[in-house]
Amino acid sequence: MAIPEEIHKCFEEANRIVGLAFIDSNMEAGSQVTPGQLGEAISQFLLLFDKLDREHGESGPIEFDDVNQLGDHAIGFLMDLAFWAERLRLPKSKMDIEKTALGIAHWIIRHGGELRTLEPIVNSLAASANLTQETTTLIALAQVISDTIEHTAPEIKADLEKSDPTRPWRILNLNYAIVATRSQDIDLMKKAYDTLSRNLPEDCPAFFEQGLQQVQKDSFSSPVREMVQEYFNRWVTRH
Repeated sequence: MAIPEEIHKCFEEANRIVGLAFIDSNMEAGSQVTPGQLGEAISQFLLLFDKLDREHGESGPIEFDDVNQLGDHAIGFLMDLAFWAERLRLPKSKMDIEKTALGIAHWIIRHGGELRTLEPIVNSLAASANLTQETTTLIALAQVISDTIEHTAPEIKADLEKSDPTRPWRILNLNYAIVATRSQDIDLMKKAYDTLSRNLPEDCPAFFEQGLQQVQKDSFSSPVREMVQEYFNRWVTRH
């Protein structure tokens, strides 16, 4: 199956709740696409992704279909539906809709595509990080973030809009380093810190300065403190 059954059910319930809330609200959609129209379009995309996986396999390029375009359209519709969930004050439904976007991101990555719309994916990853303290879960989540960074479209990686501190690319890279630190896996921390150093050098001094303060807590091991100290020295002491 292209998208896990859990994601299908998660989306269906969120879509149902948002659709009913929109009808009950008597809100005017104006020029915007309604939640009902968005939900129907997303459902069709999910069915299409299942069909393509059955016909072409669950990984590797899909001949005759543009994985990037299909995935980006689906994630864009999910982003619009998440906006409606937020407008209707349905935070749980918004989270579930963004979780569906992450499921589609996995599908794009499996088929060798690139991610062109990051916001709902980054929101879902951040929500997952906030809900766990368990080491193995944090390590698995860091791997998902790493895959997301690796498969982000080149035009986003170019990071030309550095004036916006809330841009998803920046949040994604910072969260990778934060989750890696919380996992206390030294190898993973090094990989995440090197990624941050490469992608967001201008953020490194403040990040490692704050990080060094955080890891003084008793819950962090000496090797973790030493690793953060090393990068602090590299980015703060010598600059």
